[in-house]
Amino acid sequence: MFLSKEKTDLCFRLSISVTVFGALFKIVPSFLTLLGVIGMVVFLGIQLYQKNERTALDYSRMLLIICFAGNYLSPFFGWTTTHLFTIATKLSLIVFLILYLKKIIGPLLEMGQNRHLLFSGFGREELSYILADMATVYIVIASLFTILGWELGILNGSSLLIVGLFAAVLSIVASPRMQKS
Repeated sequence: MFLSKEKTDLCFRLSISVTVFGALFKIVPSFLTLLGVIGMVVFLGIQLYQKNERTALDYSRMLLIICFAGNYLSPFFGWTTTHLFTIATKLSLIVFLILYLKKIIGPLLEMGQNRHLLFSGFGREELSYILADMATVYIVIASLFTILGWELGILNGSSLLIVGLFAAVLSIVASPRMQKS
């Protein structure tokens, strides 16, 4: 059975939503979150399989989702490997963020080298996309911190979520479409 890219992408996003909803709001967390976590692994696996050209970012994303699933499911099933999955999730998150930032910053550096000034050709649309990417990263990290109960000093799920939502609002305000309204 072949699923289109759009369908697998939609199912993957729905799985993320179900996982976050179930974990954050504690509404039948075991069933909803279990369903969402399994859906994330399955549909991201299908997406990765269907891709013609796979990058290191694709593999790191899959590794992050698998480690997250193992981290969440190990206490659910009574596995004693929770601490190993926690370490693996943190390390895979760091690798994913490095590769994701490299993907975002790479084109900016090339644009800066070609024009001698980094922001000389930098428009509202590019700024909007960068802010949207930053918002996505912060919201994903905030969700991980909240679901897994992580805290690093003042960094917790709530503070990261505030930064992510603020970046999302700035992305909308910086969008060229907002100026046309």
